[in-house]
Amino acid sequence: MAPEPHHRSHHISLVDRHSLRAKLQHVGDTYYNIDALPSHEGVLAPSFDVFEIDSLASGDDHSNSDMQNVNGWLIVGDIPGVKLSDLKIEWVDQSVLFVRGRIPNAPGQTLNRLDGFRGIEAIHLKPLHKERQEGVFERSITFPTIVDVKDVRVEVENGVVLIRVLKA
Repeated sequence: MAPEPHHRSHHISLVDRHSLRAKLQHVGDTYYNIDALPSHEGVLAPSFDVFEIDSLASGDDHSNSDMQNVNGWLIVGDIPGVKLSDLKIEWVDQSVLFVRGRIPNAPGQTLNRLDGFRGIEAIHLKPLHKERQEGVFERSITFPTIVDVKDVRVEVENGVVLIRVLKA
């Protein structure tokens, strides 16, 4: 029916995860191997980009940025159909953020917005090919330092989720 979705890890780590030391710290840790757990089967992982908010930014590539100049992070996610009230923002601790929610039924939502389309009701639709995802989603992000969990700003507009997190 639908093409196999691109597999994307549910967890984004902004900490040095490529060093041997970092990899050895997480061997056998179910939190970092969450995608293999049966409880995560079918849980969507929408696309997110993470940007540093750099006080000295010049617009250049920040691959070697200095953490002293970083004020925080802007997280941008594409989650079509999601409203602010559909999102749950939770903290595991002062450096791990969870974004959870549910992507609504795409055909039903589209037809409801259009008040049906020439008399077609969502209940009468039988999927033949479906690429738009719906269902429960979750992403988690580990920041490289402690953040201010009380001063988080979240906005959603036209399916684009913006989350601003400041350094503590």
